[in-house]
Amino acid sequence: MVMNMRMQKEHGLIIAFDMEDVDFAANLAKDLKGAEGNFAIKIGRTLEMQTGKGIIAKIKEFSDLPLIYDGKIADIPYISRKIAENAYGAGADAVIVQGFVGSDVLNEIVDLGLGDVIAVVEMTHPGSDEYIQPVSEKIAEMVEDIGVDGVVLPATRPERVKKLVKIVKNAYVISPGIKAQGANPGDAIINGADYEVVGRAIYEADNPKRAAEEIYKEAIERCH
Repeated sequence: MVMNMRMQKEHGLIIAFDMEDVDFAANLAKDLKGAEGNFAIKIGRTLEMQTGKGIIAKIKEFSDLPLIYDGKIADIPYISRKIAENAYGAGADAVIVQGFVGSDVLNEIVDLGLGDVIAVVEMTHPGSDEYIQPVSEKIAEMVEDIGVDGVVLPATRPERVKKLVKIVKNAYVISPGIKAQGANPGDAIINGADYEVVGRAIYEADNPKRAAEEIYKEAIERCH
């Protein structure tokens, strides 16, 4: 098994690989080598569904960046553990798990000790307000007690980031929703997030590497 890279509480940009073109994804991973900034890669289900877990190993082969498997794992403890084991075994440095599934699932994956565990506390879409947001503070308290490595908070709601980071003090915070979903680079970071997540605005750009560098620079400059 490849040695996992642990992420830190520091400002950075996570590039969401949510495209479906496997060759394009591999080439983008190569291109990002040497990019100016603090980056990580997040592999989404849309890309994973093209080849299975092998895409994690493929991207790992071409990249020297931390690699997050965004399966948003949400099953019973046994199945969730198996999904996480497969992702770590393929080369993922971290896995994303839905916080609403409860402490037994999260503990099962944390206890593996194979890489970072990132728990979703709130999501970016309007539907998250219906059922997740009313209990997100309890989820935040739970994941803080468990000791997950990271949490997901929505950049589309910077006021929620600002409130929830006061509960989740020890985990790093990653915030999706930049650009395509309406949030601006830096919106989450200036409210307490550590990393912002950008997908389409980078991989659909004419020059994805340059787009990543420019968005990273824009976000970091807003912090100073």
